Amino acid sequence: MTRRLLPALLVALAAPPVAAHPLVTARTGLAPLQSPPSGVPLGAWQPGPFVHDSKDMSQATSPSAPSPADAPDPSPGTELPTADMSPGTSPPAAPDMSPGTVTKVSQDMSPRTFPAADPPLPPPLPLHLMRLRPAVDVPVITLGLVMWLGTDLAARDMRWSGCAACDRSHINGLDRRVLGNDNLAAAHASDALLYTAIAAPLVADLADALVTGRRAPGGVRRAAGGWARDVVVLFEVLAVNVGLNNLVKYAVRRPRPYSYEPESDLGDVQAEEARLSFYSGHTSTAFAMMTAWATLFTLRHPRARAAVPVWLAAIALATTTGVLRVEAGKHFWTDVIAGSLAGASLGVLVPLLHRNDLGRRFSAGMSPTARGALLNLSGRF
Repeated sequence: MTRRLLPALLVALAAPPVAAHPLVTARTGLAPLQSPPSGVPLGAWQPGPFVHDSKDMSQATSPSAPSPADAPDPSPGTELPTADMSPGTSPPAAPDMSPGTVTKVSQDMSPRTFPAADPPLPPPLPLHLMRLRPAVDVPVITLGLVMWLGTDLAARDMRWSGCAACDRSHINGLDRRVLGNDNLAAAHASDALLYTAIAAPLVADLADALVTGRRAPGGVRRAAGGWARDVVVLFEVLAVNVGLNNLVKYAVRRPRPYSYEPESDLGDVQAEEARLSFYSGHTSTAFAMMTAWATLFTLRHPRARAAVPVWLAAIALATTTGVLRVEAGKHFWTDVIAGSLAGASLGVLVPLLHRNDLGRRFSAGMSPTARGALLNLSGRF
């Protein structure tokens, strides 16, 4: 019996008393057992009065969980607090979720209504891509006008014997089919299309600039300035095209198809104008102006779906002009083909040379090699 009680007694002496636990002390008000300080003999130490430390109690208990003393009494005679749901009481109002307001819920879950934000402004207009260089543009335009007017004035009183006795066998098979064409109505229609090809790019570019300028505040004035630059570019295209065309015409002096006849309703077969067939000025001018306008539109709207219809309309009008010149008997097919290539090249090249970012898209440099130097040209399209 003594052997069984001895281990139990040792366990009881080693375990701390229940009253020393802080939760039990706070619940019952009993002071925990105090141990003597280190270095003081057990017989010479007297326990003092217990002082309750609230700081220690706050550390001993969890700050988030309520203490057992604060919990409501779940006895049968105690009523727990509940929400007032009597018939005379209206439920809390729901937050306003109308499309014109934005409801923000804070941490206390109370709805707060704020005014709706203003709609975002449209993106600003891009900077105009055309850059004018007066030191280059003015001499180029002047030279084109001088070549145009000078050749016309110099050849006004010139005459020749005509080509009624010319050998037609030297004409290629494609152009030989044009001999005998004499259609004055087609000639007038080609003149009307020529004037349309000159005026239409100016009007269409102005309308495009005004529509584009309405997308941002103050954009109309900037768009008008961009249209003025486009007008200068288009006028430069016209001057260079007409001047180059007249220079080639008076250098080649190819007889027109109607000059192979003794007489024609299209004009005097012995006048200087009757041997200025290569290459077609109407066709080259129509292609130059229309392709220049299509190029400007594409540069202003690089991702627009309307670019394809614009190019199709431009090429269709210019092509119709060339076909009418052949039908009228004013030009051979080779005259029209050469004029279309020359005009389209100028219509694309001149606007591209006026781009603001031309220096970033094209670069040139020299690289030394064992036998000399190598010219490097690079471009981004």
